[in-house]
Amino acid sequence: MSSALEILRDRLAEDSLELSYDNMDGTFVLRLVLDSIGESEEGVIVTEVSEVPVEDQEKYGYYHFMSVLADGITDDVLSDKLVSLNDENLETLLGSYLVIPGSGTLVHKYVLRTANEKAEETAEDLYNCLVDIVAVVSNAYDRLTQ
Repeated sequence: MSSALEILRDRLAEDSLELSYDNMDGTFVLRLVLDSIGESEEGVIVTEVSEVPVEDQEKYGYYHFMSVLADGITDDVLSDKLVSLNDENLETLLGSYLVIPGSGTLVHKYVLRTANEKAEETAEDLYNCLVDIVAVVSNAYDRLTQ
């Protein structure tokens, strides 16, 4: 696991969040469960943060954030859902929403580029980005999951 993800994991653990991390194909993934999402505060999302391997890792780091909002979207509601996703994507400030083909899983996706400097600074950037993503997703959650 990159040092920045370890630092982020430790900081989030202090907030008593439900966390796990594992190594998927050589890429470490930090997974957290967030509740009280949406205007109703009844929503739950699962967010994964992982470092994206790129050729220019000496200069920059890239981190992938993916939040699962809903599973099991069936083909009969998918066309209506795509219209609302498109509208939301035109309005959202950060990242984009999509349904993973063949799975019916609604996700929010974002990639953050960081200057590869100190791990503590990168971890702070990751934490701040995560806070922003949770705010954006929480704002759209009820509209997208109904």
